[in-house]
Amino acid sequence: MTDREQQEFEAALRGTRPVKLPEELRSRLLAAAPPTKARSAPPWPALAVLGWLRVLRLALPAAAVVLVTALVVWRNASTSKPTPTNATPGTGIIAAAPLKADEVKIDQELVSSFDTVARLPGGEPVRFRCNQWLDEITLSNKAQGLVLQERTPRLEIVTVGFETY
Repeated sequence: MTDREQQEFEAALRGTRPVKLPEELRSRLLAAAPPTKARSAPPWPALAVLGWLRVLRLALPAAAVVLVTALVVWRNASTSKPTPTNATPGTGIIAAAPLKADEVKIDQELVSSFDTVARLPGGEPVRFRCNQWLDEITLSNKAQGLVLQERTPRLEIVTVGFETY
């Protein structure tokens, strides 16, 4: 419908007069009593269910925390085995003292850094900054003459720009 057609239709509606109610319908409407207010029904049982749902909404996260804590404690108890106090040399059980590091070094080294451009599925270009790192952790115990060293490469990708045209 165009604007001109809509304006003509509205003008035609403004020009019409409302039709007079039939006398029979008018007399019935006047004779009818106003509706009585409906009695309120007893509370629906679902309202009680909603109360329980509120309680469960609070209780479920707490139950999940208790369950995870119990699982961690159970797993730690099952994996740690008691060490015998009277082990003989022929049993093959070696009582190892825990390692206490005298010196701990944590280092990271930037190996390379470069920028690259990729295209999203919609064709928009996105620029990324790529950094290659080498993380190194060194633990040493001078009493036992022990040095533990672990080197791990790491790639860090950061979105630098999102250009749209």
